[in-house]
Amino acid sequence: METNFSDIQQLWQSQKAQEMDLSTLIEGLRKTESKQRREQLFMLIITPLTIGFLFWVMPWQESAGITTSLFLIALAMIGVLILSIRSKVKTLDISETSDNELYLKTQIRKLKARYIIAGKHMYVYTILLVIALNISYFILLEPLESWVRILIHTILTAAIFGFMHWQIKRKLKKYDRELKPMIEKMEGMLEAKRAGERSK
Repeated sequence: METNFSDIQQLWQSQKAQEMDLSTLIEGLRKTESKQRREQLFMLIITPLTIGFLFWVMPWQESAGITTSLFLIALAMIGVLILSIRSKVKTLDISETSDNELYLKTQIRKLKARYIIAGKHMYVYTILLVIALNISYFILLEPLESWVRILIHTILTAAIFGFMHWQIKRKLKKYDRELKPMIEKMEGMLEAKRAGERSK
């Protein structure tokens, strides 16, 4: 009888711990959803403002090269915005989350997509940005001597790549702290659900 009571107590404690873990997961997803909402709102505001400002201040009508560079910047910014929107997570109630295989798969995919955006697409964005700015500077700095233009291009390129690389690594470390535990938790829940179905 004592052994049975001990087993029941351990089972209850493990179930309680699992519920707490699930609550933590839901809270983490809600925080992520809230952050994404703020990020996307900021991007929805800043993207058209930035593109409009650049077309306003740059003499794009006088040079096809500058026009090309501005369209590259616009393409890069809009692309990042679209990717961010597509990777947006959505939270459900605890009961719905634990039993919904499609939901778990979707959220895992979207959280992993944020890694891909930061680790891959942001480098593409950086390359497009560097190309666009160098095209514009190449045209705008034409009156200067060649060595001065080369120096400016080199410094500009190195500064942008260095800053963006630092920001990307910083973002990935943040994702390791915030997103990776949630991904691993949901993958574990998915595997446990599949194992339970196989054992039936």
